[in-house]
Amino acid sequence: MTNRPEQADTATEDGALSIEDLIDTEGREFPAPTVEELDAVRQSVEEHLAAGESPETVADLITTLRPPDQATVVAQLDSELYRLLLPSLSAEVITEFIEHMDADEAVEFAALVRAPKLAQVLDQTEPDVAADVLRGIGWEDASRVLMHMADRSSIGTLLLYRDDDAGGLMTTDFIALRDTWPVPHAINMIRTSGLDTRRLREVYVVSESGELVGFMDLPELVFAPPGSLVKDVMNSDVIFVQGGTDQEEAARLMSRYELRSIPVVDTAGRMEGVISVEDLVQVAQEEATEDMLRLASTSGQDTVQGPVSVSIRNRLPWLLANIATVLAVALVLALFEDTLDSIAILAVYMPMVMNQAGVAGTQVTTIVVRALALEEVTTGSTARLLRREYVLAAINGGAVSVVMASVVGLWRIDLYLGVVVFIAMIASYFVAASVGVLVPMAMSRFKIDPATASGVVLTTFTDIAGGAFYLGMATVFLSMLRS
Repeated sequence: MTNRPEQADTATEDGALSIEDLIDTEGREFPAPTVEELDAVRQSVEEHLAAGESPETVADLITTLRPPDQATVVAQLDSELYRLLLPSLSAEVITEFIEHMDADEAVEFAALVRAPKLAQVLDQTEPDVAADVLRGIGWEDASRVLMHMADRSSIGTLLLYRDDDAGGLMTTDFIALRDTWPVPHAINMIRTSGLDTRRLREVYVVSESGELVGFMDLPELVFAPPGSLVKDVMNSDVIFVQGGTDQEEAARLMSRYELRSIPVVDTAGRMEGVISVEDLVQVAQEEATEDMLRLASTSGQDTVQGPVSVSIRNRLPWLLANIATVLAVALVLALFEDTLDSIAILAVYMPMVMNQAGVAGTQVTTIVVRALALEEVTTGSTARLLRREYVLAAINGGAVSVVMASVVGLWRIDLYLGVVVFIAMIASYFVAASVGVLVPMAMSRFKIDPATASGVVLTTFTDIAGGAFYLGMATVFLSMLRS
């Protein structure tokens, strides 16, 4: 941060910043704190509470931070500390927390709030945020909260959809103008709507029956010629999605057509809500994170500060499944036990061949999974992708194999060992290219998320192929190799 005055008197003994370090004497905040400073604030909050300080005092200190910073600090606290703080937090403050938390964090926090108070909170949040929370806390608890809520209808509409559908992501706070309204009347309706100005990027137009028929930018409405009707100004070529459309498809449409928001309609074409670009940016981040974690055989629920039980549940099954990979590789290597006994030095270079195949395969798989997620390719593109990756395997694999074979041959002064390494590595590169393309494509063809198990399958095939090619060629050249 910049221009921060010295606060030596208020820092904790170990040098970490306390909450007070981020506030000046008049209660104004300093420039935005860094991640490290917010973590120090969290530690300070925990120390205040552990020392028996009043939760009301600690809550007052937290609420002097900006809402996103408040959410960051509170989301990292243990659930027991949540419980201590909750009675001291107003519904308005809890609303700010939930609005700026990730969905999972918001659900975890909201589950600790009593139903009447949570109803007050959700009445003040964006409808899509409220719907996400209600889905997460379970239907029985959600029913009790809904009984106390003032706005049940808009939330009820959102709850009809899954959270990964466009209907579950939309907000029901939007302006829809009638196509037959005079422009001055339409402008007056917008002015008196009380809608958040951030929602007024595009204005949507509906018919008498509520069917979506067009859209316009607000300046187009403001500067329309005198005497114009809304339908004279609107653009009728409107891009929309239905409520049951997958959120990833909505994100792709917004990206393709460079939209700032996209309307959601029901099966009859009547407008139900709007998805903003901010909502879909978050979706894109979550989907990218989910795919990345799946490639590593874990999930988005597994976090560095999450419960140990969740991490065990997400990691252990894949670690156990990986035993099959290890056993398969061991079985293949056992077939060449006599070769390894004859020339023990072969074992030294085997990991080099297997590792190169794994790295090459991971590169291919990652690129193909990403292309499938972005719909840059389909299963019909398999042959074209294979040809491309085979060319790359020949060029990249050939170059790397020549280097490795030269190093091994000169190191051992053994030409034939260099030939064994060269043939095994170039063959492994072609196997890696094949598996890296075919496995994600096959999983996509059978409607299985290609990010889920591609990594495990790839590792199995490349390790087996690398070891088999290497030891197989060594067996062929065994009489020529130096012992």
